[in-house]
This record gives sequence, structure tokens and C-alpha cells, in this order.
Amino acid sequence: MNIVGGRIIDSTTDSSGRLADVHIVDGRIAMVVDAGANLPNADMVLDAVGAVVTPGFVDLHTHLREPGREESETIETGSRAAALGGFTAVVAMPNTDPAQDSRAVVEFVRAQGRRAGLCDVIPSGCITVGRAGEQLVAYAELMKSGVTLFTDDGNGVQDPLLMRRAFEYSSDLGITLAQHCEVSRLTTGAVMHEGSCCSHLGLPGW
Repeated sequence: MNIVGGRIIDSTTDSSGRLADVHIVDGRIAMVVDAGANLPNADMVLDAVGAVVTPGFVDLHTHLREPGREESETIETGSRAAALGGFTAVVAMPNTDPAQDSRAVVEFVRAQGRRAGLCDVIPSGCITVGRAGEQLVAYAELMKSGVTLFTDDGNGVQDPLLMRRAFEYSSDLGITLAQHCEVSRLTTGAVMHEGSCCSHLGLPGW
């Protein structure tokens, strides 16, 4: 496939910002030349004049909902939406039912992503079992299934000692934790940022 006439946007190369033609062979970029220069023939030619050509985007926070909440989204429908938007990889949050706190669930999500075949689906793991904030998951076990990012997504871990232990494990194992930074005792009943605006509206803030 040839992509012709587009503006290259890629900060990792010297080609960024220039009009160029791209030759792709077997799904890989084989050649980038100035727009209008000679390219090898291709079965498909995509006219990108007036468009930008970029590397695939990566969404680090997606809610694919499967397993357990397929009425909202599935891995296939979420992957399709991602691909249509130019995203070639998405990180699936663990707020599924059951939560992504075991190798079985993580491997199910990864397999469903491969079955859809529309973009790379990268499962995250939970910080705590069931996202309940009471017991740490077996990080080393989930790492065997390729998990390197752990988060309880919209649930903040409220126990500071438990979170400290999670950070210690993350340091030792070289994994990444994404904590939902919210202390529920401070936010109960609140609907917006505390300040003059919430006072004027008569709404509880935090």
C-alpha cells in the first residue's frame, strides 16, 4: 500500500512536518520519500492530501467492560471504535466483573482482543483483589501473563499502609501503579471542587 501526499507527524524522525509519500509492505513501513517522488507500485493507493500521517495512537485508559458488563461495551466494539479513531493499542482498565485480578481474567481479555484483531488490547491488573482495597493481588503471578500496569481504576486504595506495601512491591518488581487519588472521607456527598463557585451555587464541594 502507498499513502501519498500526507503531512508526516512523528517527533522521532527527521520527516516530521514534511509532505511525504509512504510505501508499506506486509504491514510495515518500507520507505518514506518526499511527496511526488517515485514509489514502488502498490495494489492500494491512499490519497492523504490535506491529512496528517502519524504513528498509531495509544489509549492508556479504556473501559472495555468485558467480561461481565457487555451491555455497556465489549472488547470487540471498543477495539473497533479505537481503530476507527487511529488507535492501534488500548489499555483495558480492570473494572470488569469479575475484576482483572487473576491470570484467568487477564488472559481472557487478551484473548478476546486478539480474536477481535482490530488493535492491540493490553490488559491492566488490579492493585487489590476485586478492587476492594483490602488485599493486594499477586503481582508476580499477573506479570507471568504480561501485566505491567496495575490500578484499581475508579476506586482509590484508602488504606495508606496497604498502598505503601503496593509501592514497595512495584519498586522491587519494576511494575507501574496508577492510583486513583481520592480520599473518600473527604469527598463523600461532594459534587464539585470546593471554592467560591460551589458556595455561590449552594453545592457541597471537596
